[in-house]
Amino acid sequence: MTFGAGSQRAVRGRRPRLSRDTVVRTAVALVREQGLRQLSMRTLAERLRVTPMAVYKHVANRDELVLLCAETILQSLELPAEPQEPVAWLRLLAGRLRAVGLAHPGLMEFLLEQGPVVHTALVILDRTVSGLHAAGVPWKEAGALHNTFFSWLAGAIRRQEPWDVGPPGTPPPFERFFAAAQALPARDYPGLAHSVPHMRATDVEREFEQSLGFMLEGIQRRIDARRVPARKRPRQR
Repeated sequence: MTFGAGSQRAVRGRRPRLSRDTVVRTAVALVREQGLRQLSMRTLAERLRVTPMAVYKHVANRDELVLLCAETILQSLELPAEPQEPVAWLRLLAGRLRAVGLAHPGLMEFLLEQGPVVHTALVILDRTVSGLHAAGVPWKEAGALHNTFFSWLAGAIRRQEPWDVGPPGTPPPFERFFAAAQALPARDYPGLAHSVPHMRATDVEREFEQSLGFMLEGIQRRIDARRVPARKRPRQR
């Protein structure tokens, strides 16, 4: 049995069958282009060239879609090898997570609002606190250090997004802050007068590395404070 030319064109023009995996992969592509906040079931359906109802057959609602996108994005993150010192592990992880976050605008904002609600984020939490505990930090303090570090990291990445997503000609971020600070009399606000010029001269890469160094130095000091010097350890009997 043979097909006519019209039937062949129909077969070639038929859209591939929609699946949950296709829905999520397309949604992640939209996040890269437009950001997570702009993601909607309607825009996703338009990209897939289907009706919104067709999307709802695979994903219950936007909340589920966002969770699936966040998990899929974070699964692309390569966790640093273990075992190694917690601060070295966190330094590597911070750089990799920053790259993933900047490539997917809105992801860090979602994690700041919702916390580590997806599996990969929970794995990061577990490995972070386990590594800190193995270095001598109590569980409670290890959890607090995790929360402090990753809240800072997500905020630092979120803060950088305007540098990367603004259209050409967009004024640099924080220009309003610099203008307001410099308008105040230096005699009355010496801290601003001395600090703001340095802040303005610091590029985003250097600012991130400097802040990361501050955070990791603090964590290392907490670890060092918990470690008993060898000369003070009781002799083995």
